[in-house]
Amino acid sequence: ITMLRYAYTKRHHAIAATSVVGISSIVLFNTEDNHTFQEQKKKSPPSALITPKTIPPRAEQLTRLSAGETYDILVIGGGATGSGVALDAATRGLKTALIERGDFASETSSRSTKLIWAGIRYIATAVAQLLRPGTVLHPIESVKSFVGEFKMVMGAHKERKVLLEMNPHLTNWVPIAVPMKSWVSWPPPFGHPLFAIAPVVFPGVMKFYDSLSGFTCPPSHLMSNRRAKRKFPQLDEDVKYVQVFYEGQHNDARTCTCIALTAAEEGATVANYTEMTGIIREKGDKGPAVGITCRNNLTGEEFEVRSKAIIFAGGPFTDSLRKLEDPDCKNAVKGAAGTHVVLPGYYCADGIGLLDINTSDGRFLFFLPWQGSTLVGTTDRKEDAVSSPGPPEDEIQWILNEAEKYLSKDMKVRRADVLSAWQGYRPLASDPNAAPGAPVSRDHIISTNPDTGITFITGGKWTTYREMAEDVLNRVIKMKGLKAGPCVTDTMPLRGGVGYSRNIPVQLVQDFGVSEETAKHLARTYGVNAFEVCKLTKPSGKKWPRFGNVLIEGYPYLECEIEYCCKNEMVVTVKDMLTLRTRLAYLNSAAALEAAPKVADLMGKSLGWSKAETKRQLDEALAALTEFGGSVPKKVGSKLSAATLTDIRALFDQFDLDKNGFIDYQEMKTMAKELGSPFETEEEAQKTFKKMDVDNNGRVYEDRFVQWWHETGPDDKLRKELGNKFKFSAEKLGTGSESRGVAFG
Repeated sequence: ITMLRYAYTKRHHAIAATSVVGISSIVLFNTEDNHTFQEQKKKSPPSALITPKTIPPRAEQLTRLSAGETYDILVIGGGATGSGVALDAATRGLKTALIERGDFASETSSRSTKLIWAGIRYIATAVAQLLRPGTVLHPIESVKSFVGEFKMVMGAHKERKVLLEMNPHLTNWVPIAVPMKSWVSWPPPFGHPLFAIAPVVFPGVMKFYDSLSGFTCPPSHLMSNRRAKRKFPQLDEDVKYVQVFYEGQHNDARTCTCIALTAAEEGATVANYTEMTGIIREKGDKGPAVGITCRNNLTGEEFEVRSKAIIFAGGPFTDSLRKLEDPDCKNAVKGAAGTHVVLPGYYCADGIGLLDINTSDGRFLFFLPWQGSTLVGTTDRKEDAVSSPGPPEDEIQWILNEAEKYLSKDMKVRRADVLSAWQGYRPLASDPNAAPGAPVSRDHIISTNPDTGITFITGGKWTTYREMAEDVLNRVIKMKGLKAGPCVTDTMPLRGGVGYSRNIPVQLVQDFGVSEETAKHLARTYGVNAFEVCKLTKPSGKKWPRFGNVLIEGYPYLECEIEYCCKNEMVVTVKDMLTLRTRLAYLNSAAALEAAPKVADLMGKSLGWSKAETKRQLDEALAALTEFGGSVPKKVGSKLSAATLTDIRALFDQFDLDKNGFIDYQEMKTMAKELGSPFETEEEAQKTFKKMDVDNNGRVYEDRFVQWWHETGPDDKLRKELGNKFKFSAEKLGTGSESRGVAFG
């Protein structure tokens, strides 16, 4: 039925025709990758035989864009929502254009918690609000607010189902464990006394949550303390039970890029690194908008684009677009910053995530397996959005402190384990054009400027991007009187999804001789187009894998992916290849810095760059990568600066060069020199070591090193230099949970 409906849009006739033969299907649950998928009873054409759609290169897209033609829909902003609008419009038969000032998903859409979640938190907050004393004074408003929140959650359940079922090559289910350490939770979650009994009622609540999606997700279930210890050995032993539920997960930047590229496949004109610089109005500065002026950010060339309808989809940066329309406009968006930290994969066991529903400041904190690592986040800080991914050190430290609460005491949450960290901004929206007294939306906002006729959409969540795109497009089509077909994006796979099979990784290993890890990565990134990527692989010179040279050891990214993306997916900068097209910078900022020169060289060859351009691209990428957090803290402006026990032990490990469990005199001298703090004289070195070696046996063990740190004042030269080197204050060795795992790099 899905394929017949898709064929009705007059696209993919051949694929639909061959799929009708196998229309009878059954739903199975894949325990290997936690996917609900459609398993055809009759054999469908091999994925390798499906001819991928070609996308015109960026230069051709720009030629089209500047040709002077008038579009039906022009979308500004290539995040998830903007790309979703372009895809929806193109599949409805509208002449569509999309521009983005950077690369697709370069801002908010690439910096999420990577969850496609239906929002259990929103139900809880809605109930908490409904039960507050203010409901007695304003019952109608409170009930309306609750109903609005509940409708939003129902919409998120629907959209989660669509995204996971239509795109198994980009998404997966992830189990999330919620440890319950007592039968009464105090202080109560969400600040309401009723929620103190959350541990008692949580199993029933999660079954209700499952029911909202028609039980199409893997079922929530309980784990006893004993089973939880076997399944999640990192977990603190002091738990009553563990509640497990399921949410969707994805590589957010890849999903967004696929939305934009699918729009291009469907005929939309799509251009990254193209920025709007002004509005063209029909009668000078007074008439409705009929187009925009924009600039190719790679060449500086400026041109005009005309359109019957213009839609702003700039996320937290929407107001900067609106200022070009009206410099005096009221702000519609407030930014909420969230920091995420990436730790080694061993912090999560067997692909199971963890959720703390009651952190010290009332936020949710997720511990999620992602791309072989552990993703921890997020925070919530209200401020104006900026493009830099650089996170505040205080928030990294807060996350590590909170993460340590639920882990076993023998698990050291060390600051040095931070592989990468970044911040992103979500938009909190209000409608500046709404009538006085109009209700405030708790979901996304769609608003039209009555003077220019330009519509903007902002707010919402990653999960509901498709619904948001459909809503704004329906409104604009009706307002502008455009002729368009029905929305079909709820039955449409994204790029690489038509003909996808869960056996593709096996086919890639067998047909191309790549490693199993690489095959899984390629299939989960490119879908059926993974075969085209593998055709570009070169001999590895090894017995196994025989083909495919990795960009950097420890990660599955191949060198040939760079050539493929340059020629087929409009990537134009080294920075974007390392941050968005591969997620190396988000997984390990140090590894990304190491791989950058190789990526620059490969991209230079694929795109024909000069040596000067290759160097410029590399310098730009290195500057961008240094903004990400890593193992060494950036303590400028940080308030949480006390060294922790874990930090000092990590420092001891660095001094213990031969790893024999103690520091000797030569090791102390060597490390002081390596760290840029050499002793000026032998006498000075001996005096310092004597303070450590109170037993006079030439050995300083870990406990004695910690004691030396505590006893020696901050005026001690070595200790002061070490504090400056690692950018933490050495004034005290903190005690208690507030001082654990926060400072040392």
